[in-house]
Amino acid sequence: MFKKNSSYSDIALVAITVFSICATVFFVNWGASGNPFVMDVNQYYSYLPAVFINYDLSFSENLHSYWLIETPIHQLVPKVTYGIAFFYSPFFLLAQAFSPANSVGYESTYAWFVHYGCIFYILIGFFYTKKILSLWFKDKVVAISLAIVFFATNLFYYTVSESESVHGILFFLVAFFLYHVVIWHKKKSVKSFLLFMVSAGFICLIRPTECMLFLFPLLIGVVDVESLKEKFKNIMRLKWILLVGFLLFALPIMPQLVYWKIHSGSFLFFSYGNNEGFFWTDPKLMNVLFSFKKGWLIYTPVMIFSVIGFSFMFRKNKILFYPTLFYFLINVYVVCSWWDWAYGGSFGMRAFIHCYAVLIMPLAYFIDGVIGLYKKSMAKTALVYGFALLGLFFCTLNIFQSNLYKHHIIHWDGMTREAYMFTFFKKKYTEQDFAYLKVVIKSPDYAARRKGERDE
Repeated sequence: MFKKNSSYSDIALVAITVFSICATVFFVNWGASGNPFVMDVNQYYSYLPAVFINYDLSFSENLHSYWLIETPIHQLVPKVTYGIAFFYSPFFLLAQAFSPANSVGYESTYAWFVHYGCIFYILIGFFYTKKILSLWFKDKVVAISLAIVFFATNLFYYTVSESESVHGILFFLVAFFLYHVVIWHKKKSVKSFLLFMVSAGFICLIRPTECMLFLFPLLIGVVDVESLKEKFKNIMRLKWILLVGFLLFALPIMPQLVYWKIHSGSFLFFSYGNNEGFFWTDPKLMNVLFSFKKGWLIYTPVMIFSVIGFSFMFRKNKILFYPTLFYFLINVYVVCSWWDWAYGGSFGMRAFIHCYAVLIMPLAYFIDGVIGLYKKSMAKTALVYGFALLGLFFCTLNIFQSNLYKHHIIHWDGMTREAYMFTFFKKKYTEQDFAYLKVVIKSPDYAARRKGERDE
């Protein structure tokens, strides 16, 4: 049965909004550069100064340390696509309107406009996530689920500290996509079909492996072979609407293909080069989930509730269970197979952050199941309070560790079991403590990882 919205989830959204806007001032850590445009973010950003300030998309002068890849026709192109720059662009242009004519795009005005702009996208993602959950859950469950995903996962850090990263924008796009898939399935809405197709185009432009999201429109409502056959028949009946949908899907991708054609001689160009790829026969599942270097369930332990929640979801929501499960499993496999399974410098397993827009569904079913035990018996009521305390602990732990990561105490790529245990809820550090951490922190051998030696 579909549920109507009420006040608790609105309060949760307001709390997330206020905390994001206020706390970000304390969590940003841009260092000597004075802006967030470093490392990966600098690459996403590169298109904007090139187009609007330097008027040079050939990057003939690499003034800002961009990671440029030489093409077969000996031209240079950015390693990343323009997708994230597209979402930066409204805030970049606003910053430019308030900046002097001789600005280079790296001044603090640009930094803050883009930073808060990306927080805005994440908040829209939470808005659409709320709309999805409200279709199936009581408002209290929706509110708790939103609060848990914000305060108890590494999406918190990538909102208040590094909102410019790819993960928050992808979280927004996946939430928008999923909501319109659900509305299309429920109401046969042509508008929602077209909206989720164009959002899928942006998602695949930014991260091509996310084409697996098409499992949702293909499998939503599918519970057996007969319903699968009927789903494909219904999709084919869309006819011209399907054609328009594919054109909208291609619309965000086409400029990138044209750019590659001009600068590489081919519409398709693998800009990551030959030294990065997947090891499909050697997925590092245990490392990705449980290593102290970046393990997902070590640094974001609250998501074990989401994994358990699949069992509740199976019994209560067959409409979304199968696409959600298959999407999660395939995503885990893809993440585990990437040559750098720890994904460089990050707080926790950042490769899963955008998936929280999907994984909040089984998480909500877990929360709903736990709340359902309340007052059934003394033992079950005690269990409810126990899970509530555990949830609060996970929120506190995540915020505390986010602050440690901001101050480089939790290391970006060199954490070990010894380093993790030493920093666990430790507030004060002496010179001797920092000296000890330097000994126990061990950064990976990236050259060895590229060759397939990925067990450290």
